[in-house]
Amino acid sequence: MAKPIIIIGGGLAGLYAATKLHERNIAFLLLEAKPFLGGRVYCENSIKNENVGFDLGPTWIFPHQPKIQSLVKSLNLSIFEQYNHGDVLYQAPNQAIQQIAGAGEMQLFRLKHGMSTLIKALYKQLPSKHILLNHCVTELKKSNDNWQLTVNNNGKIQQFETNTVLTALPPRMIAQHLTPNFWASERLINRLTTTPTWMAGQAKFVATFDYAFWRERNLSGQCFSRVGPMIEIHDASSEHNKHAALFGFIGVPYATRSKVTKAQLIEACINQLTYFYGKAARNPTHCFIKDWAEDEFVANNDDKTQPSQHPEFNFSELTNELRDLNIHLVGSEFAKKEAGYLEGALNAVDDALSAI
Repeated sequence: MAKPIIIIGGGLAGLYAATKLHERNIAFLLLEAKPFLGGRVYCENSIKNENVGFDLGPTWIFPHQPKIQSLVKSLNLSIFEQYNHGDVLYQAPNQAIQQIAGAGEMQLFRLKHGMSTLIKALYKQLPSKHILLNHCVTELKKSNDNWQLTVNNNGKIQQFETNTVLTALPPRMIAQHLTPNFWASERLINRLTTTPTWMAGQAKFVATFDYAFWRERNLSGQCFSRVGPMIEIHDASSEHNKHAALFGFIGVPYATRSKVTKAQLIEACINQLTYFYGKAARNPTHCFIKDWAEDEFVANNDDKTQPSQHPEFNFSELTNELRDLNIHLVGSEFAKKEAGYLEGALNAVDDALSAI
């Protein structure tokens, strides 16, 4: 019997690949290093309702992205439009806050109850015995037609074999964790290490409130700042004005923010919200922060120090090598379209599976 295809990584790309293989009755085994699924799709639950999640990873689905919209619909998940009614606030150094009429007409969609509902819905469709959490691949080797994987499961070392590997990881994480010096050419290793991981060096902050006070002042919740710590803020409330929240992208470089405590960074973000919105923002009901640069399965040292940029993986002169190895690169950064986004993860998987 053919060995099951092994998928390394249980984020959106890995779970989507597993779903596609399962639909075609192709045996698979998914190995996830963390104790939970989702990868960079990550939510923290509301302290008032555990079914409501606030996105600390990807937040939006864009109108021009058909595959992710189709997938969400097929899973019977609900989307709603990002709140953008009202004015925008702008903060420049040594200047008073500017209030700019209209938040713009860019249409964005969010998943009801948070993006993690997508991960849960995909997992629900799959045989759980074929998905192994806390299974960190520490070594990947090719021997004749077989891939040999060494896996650390909470200190217990296990060995797996397969003919076909799908790596649902960012390029740099493949280079960091999957020992490419044992199986990849110098050209492939160079491409893996030089392709940035989208948003890997970023941090995201969410503050929840009893009500969306900014909406009462005809404010959209959008703020842009050249002062910081957050450089961009948006309304993160649930649909129908429930579970009021604001979220922001922290623009302070990792080298700087790593020198302060999490509590200090949260306090700085609250102070900034108070500067924008007054005393109503002074006492959020809860705060969440996620620094992706500190996640060993998302960011490496280059991601922490280099400016964030969209990934663009160059497949030229690698086709024969990847085919001969029988390894498929399906992380979002490998997509030929929409790389780095949720849509890119689906594109990368579909392109790879068309060759299997």
